[in-house]
Amino acid sequence: MYYDGEYVTQTTADFPESGNPAPQKPGKHSFWKKATVLVLSALVFGGAAGGAFYGLTSVLGSSEGTKAEESSGYSLSQLSYSADSQGQSLDVSGIAALGLPSVVSVTNISVQEVQNYFGMFGPGGRGPAQLQETTSCGSGVIVYQDDTYYYMISNYHVVEGAVTLSVTFCDGQTYEAELCGYDEDVDIALLKVAASDLSIATRSQISVVALGDSEELVVGEQVVAIGNALGYGQSVTTGIVSALNRSASTDTNATYIQTDAAINPGNSGGAPLNMDGELIGINTAKVASTDVEGMGYAIPISQVWDFIASLIV
Repeated sequence: MYYDGEYVTQTTADFPESGNPAPQKPGKHSFWKKATVLVLSALVFGGAAGGAFYGLTSVLGSSEGTKAEESSGYSLSQLSYSADSQGQSLDVSGIAALGLPSVVSVTNISVQEVQNYFGMFGPGGRGPAQLQETTSCGSGVIVYQDDTYYYMISNYHVVEGAVTLSVTFCDGQTYEAELCGYDEDVDIALLKVAASDLSIATRSQISVVALGDSEELVVGEQVVAIGNALGYGQSVTTGIVSALNRSASTDTNATYIQTDAAINPGNSGGAPLNMDGELIGINTAKVASTDVEGMGYAIPISQVWDFIASLIV
């Protein structure tokens, strides 16, 4: 399995009854009747399409959509929200437009002990170990906001050992972040950034993600992944749900959502979204091998939300 550059070994739909009604002879004016029906059908379809477009525009333009409320914020019980009130899925570009403002890039600056192999002394001719500052990158997703903080889910392995954590929002602005808590076994962590630190411009461009229900996923359903691939900044990939309840390691009993959306180093902690623009998991790993292609894994959001909510104080 691949954690941000490291390889770990693993290894009836119901149909209406069909009858056979007696054939009817066409009437004298059947042509004009058919033409009238076609015209009326076109008008009805056009009106329905216009209404659906208006409804979608109203949702996307509403301050109660995915935009974080500026005053009181969302309550934890209100975080399940459908991006499309008409029950129709968006396309990938629409999902990207909804999801990008909710995804952040996470930078971890840590200090690690590095062996000096050019020294004259020490075991095997090695010199003394030295401390060296290292930088690694991952992703996060804004899941909650109140008057004081913006909260973001990420992976534990993205923030592990950090001396300094920072997040970069969709507008390219970077702010210092604080670690609220984590579960190392599940590989989940929660960060927060003080709302008072954010500029008005940044606050106007970011949003709280809509939460979905990972228990309702079905194999073959399309998903969109957003994250900070290779540390280059936000990027979007898409694929399908390849399998559910997949075990990806012999070291834990955790199960994952398997997708074939491209997942690369830096995507860890990023968002897999369903076609309603809802967060259904947290991208955490992939199988990396020359013989393997398209096997990424995400932590199901429904399995970890209670823990995340307990850290939001």
